Amino acid sequence: MRSLVPRTLSGLIAAGAGLSVAAPPAAAADTTKFRLAAGSAVANGTYEYRTSLQQVEPPFRITGTLIGRDRFRCAVVQVARSGPADGLEWRTFGRHCGPGATRFRVEASYLFRGVKPSVRLCAGRNPAQAEQGRQCDVYQPPAER
Repeated sequence: MRSLVPRTLSGLIAAGAGLSVAAPPAAAADTTKFRLAAGSAVANGTYEYRTSLQQVEPPFRITGTLIGRDRFRCAVVQVARSGPADGLEWRTFGRHCGPGATRFRVEASYLFRGVKPSVRLCAGRNPAQAEQGRQCDVYQPPAER
């Protein structure tokens, strides 16, 4: 008859091996910080690239704060996305008018040809004018190694 300790240990080892096979792989993240300034607005944030073998969600998460300093100016934060015929479009995901701060967060996918999406901050008299992209600062994430 075998003793209780070896049987218990072998049972725990077998259970642990079964759990390690069944558990999905953990997602790794590569995060960089960015700072953009346009007109009287500033945007600070993080650009996070998440990798996972079971990619269900978009691989990029962009979060931060948009800070306005001028009472009569507005700013928008936009992310690049693929448009028709390999063109580039800017999608607004954060806007702020007047002094104060607004938090922003968006998830994005690769552009055509596997390019990481850029983020830009644009300023104007109102959000519609800012979205036209005449006074902007752009953050281009570093290329993959």
